[in-house]
Amino acid sequence: MIDMTRVYYMTEAAVFEKNHKNDAIDIVTYRRKDYILLHMLIVLLSVTVAYALLVVSVLFMVLMAREELLLNVTQMAAIALGVILLYVVILIIYFIIAHKYYGEKHVKARQEITEYLDILNDLRDYENAKRTLDEIK
Repeated sequence: MIDMTRVYYMTEAAVFEKNHKNDAIDIVTYRRKDYILLHMLIVLLSVTVAYALLVVSVLFMVLMAREELLLNVTQMAAIALGVILLYVVILIIYFIIAHKYYGEKHVKARQEITEYLDILNDLRDYENAKRTLDEIK
């Protein structure tokens, strides 16, 4: 005879495994701080490479235009300082966004794993209760 309660628990567990298990388990294997730090390092690398490519492409376009740039040392230092400050501001903005996003992603994954473990615990408790009831009979 088919036990509908057991089928219900097993179906819930199977649906979770199909939709969320691999991503959620990969995320919660890290502590929250480590997960966020890892992704912030990736953001640092990505923003740095993108900004460097942007600066190099702008410099290349200026050189290709062959405009006579008569800049003195003070103007060049001001431009360099502006470029560096813009990089720092962009990096800070990306860090804030990444910290919030990956922190929430880790919390959500932990909640999903907790729900999955609750389903498995309910199934185990149900089977233990059924086994005990069968032993009494």
